[in-house]
Amino acid sequence: MSATDEVLDLLPAYVADELDAAERERVERALAGSPRLHEELGGYRRLFVLLAALADEEVVLTASAERRMLRQLAIGWYLSGTVRFVEGLAGAYGRALIYYLGGGRAARTQQGGR
Repeated sequence: MSATDEVLDLLPAYVADELDAAERERVERALAGSPRLHEELGGYRRLFVLLAALADEEVVLTASAERRMLRQLAIGWYLSGTVRFVEGLAGAYGRALIYYLGGGRAARTQQGGR
């Protein structure tokens, strides 16, 4: 792992102010000479601001919103199962129909097969 990669791993802790003095100084020295590290640092700072804002906001679902969400999940689950069932069924019937209409044994017999 390169020195830059090691400092990249320290950036989240640097933004959260969780580094000891030696690690903090190491990160600051690396930041002084690296535009890439500055860019990454900016991304982590924005991420921490967003996370802090989300932590302060409580999300409460109303009863009707919860029912709608559960209904949509149930419908999605039901439809995905139904689609798989119909695809399997149609595939089996389709193969049987082709076989029955001559795509099966009769076609192989005409081609000299068994």
